[in-house]
Parts: sequence; C-alpha cells; structure tokens
Amino acid sequence: MTIWTDPHAWQWLGKAFAANFVREGLYYLLAALLLWLVVHKWLHKRLAHRVIAGWPTSADMRREMVYSFSTLLIFSAQGLVVFASVLRGDMVIYFKPGQYGYWWLALSLPAMLLWHDFYFYWTHRLLHSRWLFRRVHGVHHRSRNPSPWAAYAFHPLEAFINSLVTPLALMVVPLHGLVLLVFTFHQIVRNAHGHLSIETMPRGFARHWLGGRFTTTTHHHLHHETAQGNYGLWFTWWDRWMGTEREDYHARFEKVTQAHAART
Repeated sequence: MTIWTDPHAWQWLGKAFAANFVREGLYYLLAALLLWLVVHKWLHKRLAHRVIAGWPTSADMRREMVYSFSTLLIFSAQGLVVFASVLRGDMVIYFKPGQYGYWWLALSLPAMLLWHDFYFYWTHRLLHSRWLFRRVHGVHHRSRNPSPWAAYAFHPLEAFINSLVTPLALMVVPLHGLVLLVFTFHQIVRNAHGHLSIETMPRGFARHWLGGRFTTTTHHHLHHETAQGNYGLWFTWWDRWMGTEREDYHARFEKVTQAHAART
C-alpha cells in the first residue's frame, strides 16, 4: 500500500492542507492587512505625496482578495504535494541545524532568494508572451494601481507556476524548516510591499550602490502601469543584464521621493 492508497495517509494529507492554508493565509492576512491599514488608512493623508500614480480602487481590492483566496488554495495544495513527497522520502525538510552542515544552513536562505528571483524573472517574461498575457497574466495586471492584496492576485495557472519554486528546490537540495518559514514570510511581506502604490524608500535609494540592487515599489508599479519592462522580483540585476529595466524608472522614483523631500 502506497501513501496515495492509505486512508490514514489521506487524513494526514487533509490536515496538512488545512494547516498550510491557515498558516500561509494568516501570514498573508497579517502582511497585507497591516500594510494596507498603516499606509492606506492611518497614514493616508501624510503619505499622499508619495503616491506613485493613484490610489487603488475598492473594486480593484475586492477582485484582488478573491484571486488571492484562490491562490492560497493552490499554494496549500502544492504544499500538500511537498508534504507527501517528504513522507515518501523524495524530498527532505530537516530540523536539526547541523544535519547538513552549518554552512549550508547559513547559505540556503540566500540561495533560495537568488533561485526565486531567477525563476520569477524568466517565468514572468514567459507570462508576458501574447497568448499567456491575454489569458493568464492579464488577471494580475487589471490592477493598474495595485494594493497589498494584489500580491497573490493571480490567475490559477500563474499561481500554480509560482507555487513550483519551493518544490523544485526541494527536488535538488534539503532545506531546514526554519529556512522555509523565513523564505515564505519574506516573499509575502516583500510582495505585499511591492504592490503598495506608494513609495516608502528614501530619496536616492534607487541610485545607491547597494539600494539600487533591490526592487522598489516604484520599480514594480511601473510594470503594472505599462505591462512592459521591470520584470524582476527581489533584485534589479536581471532587468539590467537583459536590458528590460524601464528607462523612466529612476526619474519616476526621484519624482515621488523629491515630493517627500520638499515637504520635510
């Protein structure tokens, strides 16, 4: 009897699915709701000069929440596959820090971030091919001025593509449970922040030798505005290497942050 035909295993898998949905759903709710409350509600007037193009509409946010719910279901189902694969011994998630060496423990999180950035850039560009954009990725681009709830507002096929990042990594390397937890929380927070429609980074950040290596809200917002260029996720280097960084990025970033500087 295999795990797929064992009724007890299905009970475990059902519990794992529920646990995945609750855990990731809570992370997402916490990140998106907190950012929305702080930036879009409590500091609405104080940060109005930081709005990149416009505030998200209520209709946009309702649509984003619906698609986010479906994405959470798909991510939870993918987590179920990972859980089953770990039980079968096909993937390894470990919890003893030194089990695979402390060097790997220290390097695995940066490695996951680099892998995610690489994977996202190229799948993102694929999703911008004409056929996939019209039928799949265009769902995400309906929000020209997105809110934090747009972080997971994907068509189900795009959600499935994005959900493959961790399973593909686990097919190659073992990962510590804490590393996966931090990786998940990081991507939720950064994604929600990237869809704020308000620039929060300080003036000069985009041109700084270090800060300029990281994407900003403005960087991704321009992608939503035009559906062209700025395909990167966490870092700007793939856009720079491949010549896809928008030429107006730095000017737009400086414009919105100069407005802040003029008032302080």
